[in-house]
Amino acid sequence: MSATDKKSQSNYGMRKCSSEKIITMKNPLHFLLQPISTSTLELKKVQILDSSVSIEDGFNVIIDQLSAPVYDSKKEKFIGICDLKHFLSYILYKLPFPPTGDYVESSITDMELFPFTILDKKSSVLQLLKYFDTGVHRAFILNEKKQIEMITQLSILKWFKDNAQEFSDMKNKDIISLDRTYNLHSFSKVHSIVDTEPVFKAFQLIQKYKIYGMPIVDDKNKIVGNISIHDLKYASSNLDKLALPLKMYIEERPPITCDKSTKLSELFNIFLNNQIHRVHLVEGGKPIGIITITDIISMIYNHTISSNPDNNKSSSIQINNNKKKNKNKNNNNNNNNNNNNNNNNNNNNNNNNNNNNNNNNNNNNNNNNNNKNNNNNNNNNNNIFGRYFLKYV
Repeated sequence: MSATDKKSQSNYGMRKCSSEKIITMKNPLHFLLQPISTSTLELKKVQILDSSVSIEDGFNVIIDQLSAPVYDSKKEKFIGICDLKHFLSYILYKLPFPPTGDYVESSITDMELFPFTILDKKSSVLQLLKYFDTGVHRAFILNEKKQIEMITQLSILKWFKDNAQEFSDMKNKDIISLDRTYNLHSFSKVHSIVDTEPVFKAFQLIQKYKIYGMPIVDDKNKIVGNISIHDLKYASSNLDKLALPLKMYIEERPPITCDKSTKLSELFNIFLNNQIHRVHLVEGGKPIGIITITDIISMIYNHTISSNPDNNKSSSIQINNNKKKNKNKNNNNNNNNNNNNNNNNNNNNNNNNNNNNNNNNNNNNNNNNNNKNNNNNNNNNNNIFGRYFLKYV
């Protein structure tokens, strides 16, 4: 066999059809193993929230950025990640509705935050996809200058589109084929709401089902719109608007839909041209499924992993080891709660054996500060929601 043939075999897999015909298809694993730093993924600037920022000001940042790291300047460490869902949860279940009472001063730290998680630019694209496969919409990246940047779901999708030749066995398949072959999961149960229902009812369902959006239908179950968690912005000046019926609250905008014959390459264009995160799958004008960017990222990631159980061993081991380290770190932190005298020693020993913990400290480059910051990094799960009011007009 010639050197050219060997090289070709290393980049392509072989698939047998039922007719015993051999088809060559591209294997994207090698492409996904490249570090983020050498990829063409777009990294965006991040606005970091100080822990002292007011709820109102924090909301104005999150409504544009969707999530943001929270930094405690007094403790000189990141204490978590604030997401739009935190605001939704508080507005629905902690504030009286309709809102009454006096203004209550509070800060972001009064809210429960997600644990602070960060990757560096040496991480592979495959590891990045694994993180997005958990359902997050933003990934925070530590660059060479120890500054935090952000990669969004739409950035990932654009990168997929720009490198569609690496996923040639998928891009020309329609939704039916993608669902059957690659588990796109586009036919999961659709949660919809009638346009005469109040807005807060839609947000309650979004919170209940742990989703980010849902279709709005008329009395004949025909899709007429879409409501997403981002639509909280229309009530930022007056939460009383959440009592309005959906048809009065949502701006007139046609729902973005597709059908079963839509191809993956066409889905890329739909998402990117409209700058949206979900497309409604319809049949006869009625919603029968929802396809999100999370679905597509998960499909490509899991298909790549399952198709390369041996070749991906090294990458899987690296990711699993990180999980074990984090698990050990959490166990140590839990034990330290029972023994304050050993708290710093246990955390320092644990963190010195884990180089990845350096990513948790953006502003301090010495080991002592890194250890200090990481000691408290996982305590955010104990935070509880505080009380606050948005400004009203």
